[in-house]
Amino acid sequence: MLCRSIAAAALMAAVLMPMAAQADSAAIKKKLTETPATLWDLSMVRIEAALAAAVGGEGRFTFVSVESDNFVMNVYEPKGKATKAECKNLVDRVKQAGGVDPKTGYADNPASDYAALLNYPQIDQFSVDESYAETADSMFWIMAVAGNGDNAVSCKGPLISTELTYPTP
Repeated sequence: MLCRSIAAAALMAAVLMPMAAQADSAAIKKKLTETPATLWDLSMVRIEAALAAAVGGEGRFTFVSVESDNFVMNVYEPKGKATKAECKNLVDRVKQAGGVDPKTGYADNPASDYAALLNYPQIDQFSVDESYAETADSMFWIMAVAGNGDNAVSCKGPLISTELTYPTP
């Protein structure tokens, strides 16, 4: 009797267990290689890599998002002090890593290092915008969060500026 119960349970488990999906890596590869990435997509990857390399790690997390036509470089330091000064410090790190003086809000060169990440040999920059690199700089914003939880402090501002706001959640 016990053997029949075990056999019946095993049969039911086998019938009710979902079937494993058939792996078709060739189909996935085919779809991914048929869907071309744009220069916008590549720019996102470049900015993300530069941001992570420059200010990521050591308890800081970074990512890049898009708002309208702008890149937002996000920095989050959950173990940092939840103060406006610490939040501004995070923004200043991002600026310095991109060749922007946080005190003046201006790039050390005519444009920031981040703007250079939007340069591609197949783009005639002058035909797109006569001041391509400087306009590209206006597309970058920085959002930082210092601290964690309800006491965290966030701040946001354009890359090329000394302007910084402290939005409330």
